[in-house]
Amino acid sequence: MSIQIDALPQPATDIPNAIDLAYELGELPFDLRRRGIPVLRGAGSGRLRLMAEAADEYDLRIEPASVVLRRLALKEEVRIIGLQHQDRRGVILVHSDSVLRRAADLSGARLGIAGKISPDDNLRKLDAAKIVAAALHKVGATGGQPKWVELQVEQAADGFQAGRRELRALLNKEVDAVYADWALSAESGRLLGIRELEGFSFQTSGLSVLTVSAETLSEHSAEIERLLAHLTLAADWATQNRTEAHRLAAKQLGVPENAIPVIFSEHLHQQFGVSLTDDKWSRFVNFKKEMQAHGCLQGDFSLEESLSLSTIQSAQLLVESGELERPQRESLSQFAERDLPLSFFHERPRARVLLGDEDALAAARLFAEEIRSGASDRDRGRKLPLNEIRRLAELGLLGLVVPKAYGGPDVSTRTLVDIFKIISHADGSIGQIPQNHHFFVKTIELIGSAEQKSFFFQEVLKGAQFGNGLAERSSSKGARKLTTTVRKLEGEENYEVNGNKFYSTGALYSHWIPVTALNEEEQRMTAFVPRHAPGVTVLDDWSGIGQRTTASGSVVLKNVKVPENYLLPHFQIFEGPQYFSAFGQIMHAAIDIGIARAALEDAASYVRDHSRPAYGSGAARASEEPDLIRRFGELGIRLQAAEALLDRAADAIDQAREDLNAETAGKAALTVDSAKWLVTETAIEITNALFEVAGTSSMDRKHNYDRHWRNVRIHTLHDPARLKLHHVGKWFLNGIYHEYKV
Repeated sequence: MSIQIDALPQPATDIPNAIDLAYELGELPFDLRRRGIPVLRGAGSGRLRLMAEAADEYDLRIEPASVVLRRLALKEEVRIIGLQHQDRRGVILVHSDSVLRRAADLSGARLGIAGKISPDDNLRKLDAAKIVAAALHKVGATGGQPKWVELQVEQAADGFQAGRRELRALLNKEVDAVYADWALSAESGRLLGIRELEGFSFQTSGLSVLTVSAETLSEHSAEIERLLAHLTLAADWATQNRTEAHRLAAKQLGVPENAIPVIFSEHLHQQFGVSLTDDKWSRFVNFKKEMQAHGCLQGDFSLEESLSLSTIQSAQLLVESGELERPQRESLSQFAERDLPLSFFHERPRARVLLGDEDALAAARLFAEEIRSGASDRDRGRKLPLNEIRRLAELGLLGLVVPKAYGGPDVSTRTLVDIFKIISHADGSIGQIPQNHHFFVKTIELIGSAEQKSFFFQEVLKGAQFGNGLAERSSSKGARKLTTTVRKLEGEENYEVNGNKFYSTGALYSHWIPVTALNEEEQRMTAFVPRHAPGVTVLDDWSGIGQRTTASGSVVLKNVKVPENYLLPHFQIFEGPQYFSAFGQIMHAAIDIGIARAALEDAASYVRDHSRPAYGSGAARASEEPDLIRRFGELGIRLQAAEALLDRAADAIDQAREDLNAETAGKAALTVDSAKWLVTETAIEITNALFEVAGTSSMDRKHNYDRHWRNVRIHTLHDPARLKLHHVGKWFLNGIYHEYKV
């Protein structure tokens, strides 16, 4: 086995840095894309490129101090906003079969060092001579100093290759040893056939500088402060997570994890900080003086004038405010930085048009069987169900509630509920994804114009999927307020949508994103935004404990233009009696029932096949234990009761749709609220009781049974069940139906 020198990290330049750490931790790219800040990164480069609206690029860089000082000497308009100090381990390298063993053996040996490739290499050679002389003096060597050999270095396409030139010289036996103010991993040394000189190692201190151009800082100060705050949070995280920080550094450099303490320091995790301390600033000032004294820096300039203290202070205030999410080291979705491929949207098979309720139920059962076996693995690995979503559309399961007048099957609400139960029983996450889709198909039916119905219903029957842009995150602890706006553009036929949405289930997979926004009159509108319209960013930053593959993340809308015929007056739904709210909520309840039934079945299967009877129960098998049989009876009865109430609620919605008035609308709301509360209580109890009845071994991660509880626990928070008791109580005490308004 051999190793290519060019495949090794470049020792002189590759250092673990705060920019790459913050990016790997996930919150940095998520936060930037949520705010519509376009950023590109070269992995391992210590560099971020901000893309301005005019397509100009502006850099945020971490570079060696000598590089920054030369840029300043050339009068480049850069601003210093941070300093990062890191230790590196230096060694003398020799052939594995070399007679050189200890420092004393260096006397008279040919010791290679890279020749002059930049002005500050003079400093490197002076430091090297001092270090070697001190080592020889310490061991009392009497044979004199080594013979220093300067190695000619050529500039490569990616910069000067000093470290690699030194390795080549050693391997080609141009020298007996090389001075390396960098170190290799033990694995690399063995593969190359080289080793370290015994008892000879030293620590070098590297200072890197975080800079940004003066123009960028002037035009994008808020973005730069936010970036800097994220770097600070990432550095804080590293100090508390040594092992993981070293693992990420190793990944960045392409070296084994156990090589990090060898190449750098055991304390590397404490050296990602870019804060401006007195010690680091003093080192920087002294380094500048040293470069000037040895002729490595021409001209003079003021470091203080290049320092942007206001930016550093503003970033620190942002950190202390708690506004930014602290890194959690969640797995970073591959769609944090990029979108789904366009082929996912353009190459879907043509959708079937279902003939009616029975046809729809048969399609749902087929789909459920196809997706069931992969549900646990998708959840465990957070694998997005791209092929499964294609299949959902292909089977016609997106066109369920399209009215018959427009060519759809127009299934009953009872059938729709059954379909949600069937699919969610197989995979609760996939079961949730089309909920908002049908919600907006119903929106079109209720308030769309004839032209809008004709257009959008045909889109759906062809397999188009609706996502959603309903909810918003807010740092405020007060009452909720919708901040997304839709405004008529002066002198144009178009409207413009601006805002940020979260909990946008299904948006990542969709062709259209219906977005709720307020118009000039503060009326709630729904704008059907094409998924790939300019200004639309969909971000898979959902990090909830459950429903992990729903892609319920962010939608960023920045100056998105939509024509008037893509706008629907959402507020009109609530101007009279309506069953729309009940329709939206009953689908959520059906999802939870499906998950609960899956949990109960998994519990029963595990008890029958794996559980041991309780000590002293007298039962030969756990499935024959009286107390377990009784508990399954309780859970089964509650599940049946919740399903029966859910069926009753579905019938109430269909009655309201057939004959809409205050009474039928009120009954629909009452029964759905009742069912929603009972379903929530039942689903949480069953998914929790799974472990109670199945026993300790059922909690082994290989079974992944906890996904049922995680999925139900997070999904039932969608609409607080506690409020339903008040809604229902008003009816039974005072005869008043609850009315949902916007």
